[in-house]
Amino acid sequence: MYWDNLTTKHFRDGVIGRIDTAILPTGSVEAHGQHCPLGTDNMAPWYFAQQIEAEYADRVLILPPVPYGHTPDLEDWAGTLSVSAETFRRYVQEIGKGVANWGIKHLILLNGHGGNTAALQGAMEEIAQEQITVVLVNWWLDFSQQILTITAGQGHAGEDETSVMLAIAPKLVHMEDASFNPFRPRYRIKGPGLADKSLRHATTGDGRQGTSAKGQQIADLVKTQLSQLLSDLWNDNLFDRTV
Repeated sequence: MYWDNLTTKHFRDGVIGRIDTAILPTGSVEAHGQHCPLGTDNMAPWYFAQQIEAEYADRVLILPPVPYGHTPDLEDWAGTLSVSAETFRRYVQEIGKGVANWGIKHLILLNGHGGNTAALQGAMEEIAQEQITVVLVNWWLDFSQQILTITAGQGHAGEDETSVMLAIAPKLVHMEDASFNPFRPRYRIKGPGLADKSLRHATTGDGRQGTSAKGQQIADLVKTQLSQLLSDLWNDNLFDRTV
């Protein structure tokens, strides 16, 4: 079910005490190379959430997405909109506390933007104090090992992300403008004069290698992994034993 499509009566009678799991998609509005739409980081997690809703409509609530994220590294690229990490963290934190008030016991933060990660981890700590289990999923990162069986590389507006967009929103992708960034940082580093290499063309990786077929494989993979996550949440199977 979609949280905001319900009336308050339907929510009261059909959700409270019956559905205890929700997904909150988070993303950003920022440059994605010269070829992918500014809303790429919103469109991908929203698509994945829709696929889960189609299969688990009676067990999962999909929250309206948080579309603006923390993306200072791309602020100089046309169309990018960035909020502070603290603003973003507090906003997500208060949404999480709000859903806990209505009986949600499992909250999945389905994130599409790397710049949100630190703030989301902070929000998780606060939300968890409401006696709710919070899981952060960065789809391109958490499922990287599996994605790299489909693509040769990954990156911001790179092969994996471009492929997903070609699969889910092909009319918004302009492959004639796709680019390649040959530079890879050796360290986690920020500083003046680095952007021409770290985000050349607003890209990391090689978007030119993206295809719709690869994107559909990635989308199917993400759905499978999210389905497994739901199963693990519902069956209290969140840890591996090494001994």
